[in-house]
Amino acid sequence: MAEPGNVLLAADYSQIELRLAAHMADVPSLKEAFAAGEDIHARTAMEMFGEVNRDTRGRAKTINFAILYGISRWGLATRLGTEPDEAQAMIDRYFQRFPGIQRYIHETLEQVRAQGFSQTLFGRKTWFPRINSKNQAERQGSERAAINAPIQGTSADIIKRAMARMTPALIEAGLPNVRMLLQVHDELVFELPEQDVTAASPVIERVMAEAALPMVELTVPLGIEIGTGPSWGAAH
Repeated sequence: MAEPGNVLLAADYSQIELRLAAHMADVPSLKEAFAAGEDIHARTAMEMFGEVNRDTRGRAKTINFAILYGISRWGLATRLGTEPDEAQAMIDRYFQRFPGIQRYIHETLEQVRAQGFSQTLFGRKTWFPRINSKNQAERQGSERAAINAPIQGTSADIIKRAMARMTPALIEAGLPNVRMLLQVHDELVFELPEQDVTAASPVIERVMAEAALPMVELTVPLGIEIGTGPSWGAAH
């Protein structure tokens, strides 16, 4: 809970991993959807199933995130409550609709097998010493982690850059009473006087949206969602 007279502000990177995947895999249809502010899960549902309703959007959302974690047909079948063959058909259809994602996965695994590590867009390395293991479970576990590491790692880099820039930007904007409290995954939480919300929100949004610059120029916008309330839960 915020102190009396204050509120909590939650600023969240909206679907940052999917946005980074669209950029890193160079998927035109996904980049266009993000640029237009579309519901990316609805867009995927239309591409995958030819219609958008609660069921197809829910399935599309599961598939969007599962693919980026290198999920197997059995893993996806479990999540969707379907048969492995049907899950594999969905994976195949996804790659047909978004071939850049399949290319990204293939190229990432080739690079990691050859050099032993992956890199974020900022050059930070994650090592995978078991990527060529003869033990199938070890090898497949490393492969799944290697597919996601550049995306998830870049997301972590971006929010750290935003955090490093945030306090100076708020002070420069004449908002010394806005306190950055903590990071929760892809979200930053602030406590501030209620009368500062209007002035602070665009500063926070700008710093987060521009955090990759100038080192990395993304081809998709970083969407920021901001909510406020007397508690963290109420701010969502």
